[in-house]
Amino acid sequence: MHRQLYNRLRELVLSGVLPSGARMPSSRALSERLGVSRFTIVTALDQLIAEGYLRPVAGSGIFVEAIPNLQAPPLASLGARANTPDNARDGTAEAPETNDTLRLLSQRAQSLCWRESISRNKSARYLHMSAPDHRLFPFQIWSKLTKEVMSRIDSRTAYYRDTDEPSLLEQQIATQVALSRGIRCAPEEVVTTFGAHHAVSLLTELLLDPQDDVAFEEPGMSAVRSIFQSHGCRVHPMPVDAFGADPAALDTASLNPAALDPTALSARKVKLAFVTAAKQQPLTIAMPVKRKLELLLWAAESGALLIEDDLGSEFRYKGRPIPPLKALDQDNRVIYIGAFSMSLLQTLRVGYMIMPRTLAAQCRRLIQVRYRAMPQLSEQILARFIEDGHFTRHLHKTRRIYARRQERLLEILHRNFHDSFEPPDFTAGFYNLCYFKDQSRDEDNILTRCNDGRLGVEQLSYYYRNRQAPKKGLLIGFASSTEDELERGMEILKACVRDG
Repeated sequence: MHRQLYNRLRELVLSGVLPSGARMPSSRALSERLGVSRFTIVTALDQLIAEGYLRPVAGSGIFVEAIPNLQAPPLASLGARANTPDNARDGTAEAPETNDTLRLLSQRAQSLCWRESISRNKSARYLHMSAPDHRLFPFQIWSKLTKEVMSRIDSRTAYYRDTDEPSLLEQQIATQVALSRGIRCAPEEVVTTFGAHHAVSLLTELLLDPQDDVAFEEPGMSAVRSIFQSHGCRVHPMPVDAFGADPAALDTASLNPAALDPTALSARKVKLAFVTAAKQQPLTIAMPVKRKLELLLWAAESGALLIEDDLGSEFRYKGRPIPPLKALDQDNRVIYIGAFSMSLLQTLRVGYMIMPRTLAAQCRRLIQVRYRAMPQLSEQILARFIEDGHFTRHLHKTRRIYARRQERLLEILHRNFHDSFEPPDFTAGFYNLCYFKDQSRDEDNILTRCNDGRLGVEQLSYYYRNRQAPKKGLLIGFASSTEDELERGMEILKACVRDG
């Protein structure tokens, strides 16, 4: 009751019904008039006094404080909010937006918030192209480790960690990548992050200034491209051919339009190049060793650094996973980005970078300033998960299951979609890229129908800078759906393709 009284009196003050300087009745008088206890009255008045709506004057009583009139034009919407029934009831009504709210967005935000499909895919039920199956996660083991870590918490784990020393997780990652990815590194070269995109954001702040030149795969990961663009960098397309990103095809003329002979230009102005070598995103190409060495030679000659995102490459279903570019790096030209979002749970939000030791030390300082540190408890639990062998066992298990699911997807595509899609290949990762046989199909309309049907497929054109793919296709996921769910999802997709 005191909350209801508080809301009503606050509303009368904000709307001007109780004018500034007006003297409030005594608590006794209000109690008698309203038929409630004095305790209820005093509690409400004390809260209004604490928030500055009322002002007590010794020996004189309580008065309405002099505050701006919310009925004046600039504050009229606030006044309307204060007078809504919902607000009178619980004080939680939302303020109406003005027409120019979006005008206040920064250019950086506009370049980061362009993509709607991310929010649409959130509610996807079948065929999600970039999500693992959370149902396979060993929750019981994780819960057990969580209890053990929590029971041993001390000042070292309860507070922000000392970023000058490698964490337990960074030590475990250094060991793990040597065994699984062929990358030899010291724990001091490992920096944990909130995921792969956070790693790119950190590198952007650490290494790039506005107007710096960045080479980026075309097609490539649009969300990552937008991070560089939002920082004011000049992003130059590095075309992807049948062997992956080709530095020789980089449009060097765009780096120096004033050059008389563009073919003679070097790429010395490029500071960073972003690549996905082991499994190109979105074309799923595994870069052969010849192209990897060409990239490393190009980086050495141009003085550029290579950022390698190893997204989902540990999930290869024929033979062993393809070694990353970093495994061949002898000159510390490659900054390797990995994450546990695909291999474990997306909600863990734990990733890492492997980088030259001097850069790693500076990156830790940047993290300390911007974020204080990574969450210690999550790192401790994940470190134990890796150290005790659970991570390796989980990878082996999910690899087998995802391989069977991809086989089922390919079987369905061959059986029911031979008229719609070109036959896709057995590939790594969580999705198959399926090109339309009829390139006149309305890709946008089909995708809209897929989203309405709660399918998490994606269109290839999203990964091109101008949103125009030379060949139309869909990225169809299989990892997050059981084999029965794949059948149901593909039935929905069949109707979407037929009607689109």
